[in-house]
Amino acid sequence: MVKLTSRIGELHIGHGQPTVLINDQLRVMDQSADVLAELRAGRIDRLLELARRGQSVGVDMVDILVNHEDLDEVDLLPRIAVAVHNTIGCPIALDSRHPEALAAALEALQPYKALINSVTAEMDSIETLLPIAKAYGAAVVAMPIGHRHGLPRTVSARIEELEIFLEATERHGIARDDIIVDTICLASSAEPDSMRVTLETTRAVSQMGLATMLGIGNAGFGMPLPTRIDLAYLIAAIPWGLNAALVDPATEGLIESVRAIDFLTNSDPYGLRYIEHYRARHKPESST
Repeated sequence: MVKLTSRIGELHIGHGQPTVLINDQLRVMDQSADVLAELRAGRIDRLLELARRGQSVGVDMVDILVNHEDLDEVDLLPRIAVAVHNTIGCPIALDSRHPEALAAALEALQPYKALINSVTAEMDSIETLLPIAKAYGAAVVAMPIGHRHGLPRTVSARIEELEIFLEATERHGIARDDIIVDTICLASSAEPDSMRVTLETTRAVSQMGLATMLGIGNAGFGMPLPTRIDLAYLIAAIPWGLNAALVDPATEGLIESVRAIDFLTNSDPYGLRYIEHYRARHKPESST
């Protein structure tokens, strides 16, 4: 089980825990030209507003991606990470493979434990990023894409790439409790059998005792009402062992559906979190 920390406490990701939802909307490449202009000027107010919206809906943490040719990632990533953490207090995922930017952000977030999203099974990625994770005590997302199979289209190939990654983490002294495996969500519009492969991979990884994660925003790509497909994919994956997901907090019915499946799969015994969320959203109006 992976443990992340922030100023509001610990967040656990793994078997038997409620599904962790990660706000994926703080991606600079998806922002308007106006937001990019503000970021170039050093203003991050709109990104902070996206983080606040996610928290108000009920997501658990934030993923930050500021890789853009017009921006200084080494400067911006730590500033945004600290500002988001100070504003809403949640754990932070750093969606970067830029070693200097990651080191700066992890240093700025100390003493809290953040998540590096992600490290592939390619040797250059492993040898560059795992030492940074070890130095700062960060957890890592393992992306089972490597030199042997490229982007694997079968369960066995994904597990083979993952085993290469796990051998490397042992060499670098990173415990399995600091690893979350992205079991790879592809667009079903382009890869019709990909969901089956991903679900079976998720189950296999879960049976290895590792935490799992998916970026479900790929599921509905190219289809009408894509977030409905994303949500269907997410709800289907949780009983197969999915522990965390990158999500759009604006997805209709997201929190209620995830709370419901957590209850049904006994990650939320007696539905306590489901009831808590319901009561928070249906508070009786006070009489005057």
